[in-house]
Amino acid sequence: MTDFNVSQKTNASRNRLWMMTAIALGAFMSHFTAGVVNVSLPQFMEYFQADLGKITWITTGYLLIITALLPIMGKLGDRYGYRNIHNWGYLIFTVGSILVAFSPNLPTLLALRIVQAIGAAMFQATNIALITTHVEREKRGRALGIVSTAVALGGMSGPVVGGFIAQGLSWQWLFLSHVPVAIVATLMANSFIPAGKKGNSKGAFDRLGAILFAAVISMAIVGLLYGREWGWTSTKILYLALGFVLLLLLLIWWERRQSVPFLPLQALRIPIVAGGLLISCASFVLSNSILVIMPFYLVRAAGLSPVTTGYILAAYPISLAITGPAAGYLSDRFGSSRLMLGGLSCMGVGVFMFLIYLNQLPIGGIAALLAVIGAGMGLIASPNNSFIMRHTPVEHLGAIGGMIALTRNAGMVFGSALALAMWNGNQSLESRSDVLGTFFVILLLICIVSIALLAFIYKGKRRETLKSQ
Repeated sequence: MTDFNVSQKTNASRNRLWMMTAIALGAFMSHFTAGVVNVSLPQFMEYFQADLGKITWITTGYLLIITALLPIMGKLGDRYGYRNIHNWGYLIFTVGSILVAFSPNLPTLLALRIVQAIGAAMFQATNIALITTHVEREKRGRALGIVSTAVALGGMSGPVVGGFIAQGLSWQWLFLSHVPVAIVATLMANSFIPAGKKGNSKGAFDRLGAILFAAVISMAIVGLLYGREWGWTSTKILYLALGFVLLLLLLIWWERRQSVPFLPLQALRIPIVAGGLLISCASFVLSNSILVIMPFYLVRAAGLSPVTTGYILAAYPISLAITGPAAGYLSDRFGSSRLMLGGLSCMGVGVFMFLIYLNQLPIGGIAALLAVIGAGMGLIASPNNSFIMRHTPVEHLGAIGGMIALTRNAGMVFGSALALAMWNGNQSLESRSDVLGTFFVILLLICIVSIALLAFIYKGKRRETLKSQ
């Protein structure tokens, strides 16, 4: 009997490992695909004889669709089962990746890129809910850390592989290079992700709420992406801002009157859940603003080559990839709050050192500080995700998992906008004051986020204490 139990436990552990591999491959692919095409945008301009404004929608459209659909796919996971939405997402993503490589023109490519993005949104929105459902609580932080590592490795390797493809292969390989991985991931997901509960499909789905939410998010992202190009006070941006405010008010009014609203209002009223989502968004804003501003400084102000700059910037994702699983493991044993505060402290120290010693730092020093900031992000990401999901009601796991992915993607966009907004308007970043000004704002935001984190932790623990009495 004992041997049977040991064998059963070993098989369960092995199946969990394969399940985590399948989920991590999806996290890797979605971020790999987002970055692999960036280097080849000039090649697309030449091939399709189109201007840069249209070509950038190859990357912008992909990001926009994913971000707008994440909460919707998470909600569908709550209704129809996380495994169903996740695995169908793999299939749609794989088929879209194959078809987009054979696009005869730019409109077809953009349409099929949307298909890719729909698939990516489906498995991005449900992977955290799957882990929360099928991984024991004491091992959940480590599992979420693995997903954070996969995200970092995908974001890091995408531009590198894209550069090699741009030099020696046709653009079609940008979309075909990951297809073998996608096929393997699809087969593994169908074989090793347990069926679990089918979800609760009863009750009407709040379609209008979903549409309004997608429209609000889309307007915000388009405004941030094109604010500098169009001008922050231009007519287009003002119309977008007005539309954003009106639709947001309509969304709030509508959701408050629904018996089963699209937004997980019950979960969002929990201080730790709402605070964790804000911290997730803020941490990605902070980290991505640094990653956007530093290449301009290193190439234009410091005079380094793009290749050297790439090596320096790689210190951030490598450090994050190493720290993420370790932080997840530690959060399982010691809790998340201290690790998150430690992560914000690491980011603060890194930014402060940049602020004081930027001009005096050698290449190795810059890489070391980026590694410190990456380690800080690793200490925040998986413990925070575990922190949020631990306090999320079971019926809202998919919706909140989608919201976590949304805050990650939205934070990256907001971070880029913050960094670019700090420019003096001279379309170059050759002035050291531009960089220092950005670092000062980031440091100030880190202090604010740290204070907010302490407040949410205190409020959440106080609420739990009152419940237990």
